[in-house]
Amino acid sequence: MGKTDICPFYGKNDDYCDVGCGYISSHDVNMIIRYCSGRHAECVKYMELADRFPGELADLVKC
Repeated sequence: MGKTDICPFYGKNDDYCDVGCGYISSHDVNMIIRYCSGRHAECVKYMELADRFPGELADLVKC
């Protein structure tokens, strides 16, 4: 099985991105499938957070 890039902000806490934290709604599931797994560079929230917290990008999670 190959490695997949996961958004570095996924599941951290509500201060970053609340997707993957606490209750996961059907909207969150859609976002996780669509963006958090491998396509996070296309996510508007990711782009905003990457601008605000560029140091977090070095901590990309690999599965």
